[in-house]
Amino acid sequence: MTKTSVHSSVNRFLRKGKAALLAYDQGFEHGPTQDFDLNSVDPDYVLDIAEKAKFTGFISHIGVAEHYWRHRRHKIPLMVKLNGKTKLLGGEPLSRQLCSVKRAAAVGAAGVGYTVYIGSEHESIMLPEAARIIEEAHELDLAAALWMYPRGTGALDPNSTEIIAYGARLALELGADFVKLPFNNDVAGLKWIVKSAGRCNVLIQGGSKIGLTELVQKLGAAMSAGAKGVAIGRNVWQDHKPMVVAKAVMKEVF
Repeated sequence: MTKTSVHSSVNRFLRKGKAALLAYDQGFEHGPTQDFDLNSVDPDYVLDIAEKAKFTGFISHIGVAEHYWRHRRHKIPLMVKLNGKTKLLGGEPLSRQLCSVKRAAAVGAAGVGYTVYIGSEHESIMLPEAARIIEEAHELDLAAALWMYPRGTGALDPNSTEIIAYGARLALELGADFVKLPFNNDVAGLKWIVKSAGRCNVLIQGGSKIGLTELVQKLGAAMSAGAKGVAIGRNVWQDHKPMVVAKAVMKEVF
């Protein structure tokens, strides 16, 4: 590992210092029926959007990467999501590692991602796993991203600026290069969250489908507060005019 090599992998997801990643990891946790239609259920359809709209990265689980992305590996950088859970069981959220960093590197990924549910009774399992993954990623010169989502009994108000900032700081302390966070529409609060993340690049979660006007306002506010970009999925590929949405996203981010 060299700092230069890891920095190079981080920069593969950036354009003019900003990032717009198209996320397509939802099929694992939400299932195909909840989010997909006959178009978006096809990974090639979403990869086409990613390429045509010039997103700076594509996020998926390893199976989609190996079966679909690898045939386009020179067209858009890949971030492999390493952990996941289904929606079928309730209780305190716990998402365990399912894919190795080595396997992600072998397919050609430039980075890996991992979700930690801070406030869950199981965060003591996920935090050490996240730390190890970051170390392994950097050893292989890959960028490392953490999804830091407040969930569970310890996250009494998951939309509070305080707990979101805590997640941002944890990502910095663990050594992540990117942190994906929810945005609670508190612009002043997001400025504090970005400060709390230090040199860890803050990406705003796209979240569930909303109207284009609301999405543009959300992204504009986030970027003005200092976010480095967005990791967005459903708002783009669920829309019947995905390229229109993608163009609007790019305008706000870059």
